[in-house]
Amino acid sequence: MNEERTAVHAYLAWGGVALFFLYQYILRIAPGLVEPELRSAFFMTANEFSTLGSFFMFIYALVQIPCGVLIDRLGVKRVVLSSILLCLVGNGLLITGNTLWEAQISRIFMGLGSACGYIGCMKVAADSFSSSNRGFFMGAALTLGLFGPLLAAKPLISLIETTNWQYAFTVLSVIGVILWFSLVLVMPKEAINRHATLKWSDIRVSIIHVFKTRPVLAYAIMTTCFYSPLAVIADLWGVSFLMNHFHLPRVNAANVTMQIYVGAAISSLLIPWLCERYKEYNRGIVYSWIGIIICLVTLLYSDLSAYALIAILITLGIFSSSEILCFGAASHYTTPETSGTTLGVIITFSVLGSACVMQSVGFLLDFKWNGAMDNEGIRVYSSSEYVFALSSILVFVSVLGLVAFFLYRRGRQLRQNELA
Repeated sequence: MNEERTAVHAYLAWGGVALFFLYQYILRIAPGLVEPELRSAFFMTANEFSTLGSFFMFIYALVQIPCGVLIDRLGVKRVVLSSILLCLVGNGLLITGNTLWEAQISRIFMGLGSACGYIGCMKVAADSFSSSNRGFFMGAALTLGLFGPLLAAKPLISLIETTNWQYAFTVLSVIGVILWFSLVLVMPKEAINRHATLKWSDIRVSIIHVFKTRPVLAYAIMTTCFYSPLAVIADLWGVSFLMNHFHLPRVNAANVTMQIYVGAAISSLLIPWLCERYKEYNRGIVYSWIGIIICLVTLLYSDLSAYALIAILITLGIFSSSEILCFGAASHYTTPETSGTTLGVIITFSVLGSACVMQSVGFLLDFKWNGAMDNEGIRVYSSSEYVFALSSILVFVSVLGLVAFFLYRRGRQLRQNELA
């Protein structure tokens, strides 16, 4: 009877944090669906609009390791419920705000609130399920979260176009309140673990380990190469790019952009399983890196039909999910004492890099801007300006991929020399 109760509690805990992970993903991509309205409401340039994405990502990255410790100490339920409240405060500030700094602070709150989502899923899976099942539940949570934007994009845009963006975002807040009360009732409460502490010495050792072990640094760089296209295109700039460059209506542009998540959700389980089975982590990483470059070149410089766009973006999502391969490969260079914080540092590394790329797109749009404005005095960017700015992703992925390749080769050579 106790075993059955424990199993039920495990499923309820996993289901609750997985639903929160889905909810925060919808909040994460929501500004990209209303880019024209937000830039008009807050009188933002492209560079300023990019801060809504990059501020979210910066704070999300910086609190990854503290979030893990808080979950260890306070339990998943307390942290998730507090995180939902932070997201609601951020969303409310965005709805009621009138200035750029209010919009930016709102995204900082949402970044803080969202940070524990996937860590919480991994924590429940690792602590509550057997070794034969925990990988499935980790992958299933990621798949569920990635499908959130796909399911929510069309209803959100329909609501925005029939009412206004503030009303649509208010609906998101109402859903968040309902989710909060639901999780209060169904998620099991855990005891506080007073032995869990956040030690700077442990974090410092892991940071040094990443930068001193060249293969691990190479994998950390590659995670940024894989994550940045998904973050920049799917989370922020993809919808407006497709509207301007391919002249798609906003609903269609959003549906097509969200296909990245379809590819990522499907392959987040499939690619790691195949590479683990055949022990081909490095080959899978290299092929995926080449695949991302081909997809970006095709997307930016080709005249594509709607069906071809869908195919390219699904494929881009498939290759982007190879970030998971980098975590698996890097774990071979860690010890049980350093693996958790080292992987946390790598996550932080990848998200910070992606935030920098996200910000660079807005900067380059303003740099290339030809002076066009709409009737309200808001900057209007042309198709060629979008292509120019988004080409920074291609340059970033190509250059850093080569840097990672040479770091890895050099690290392997040094290791072989030491063994000899």
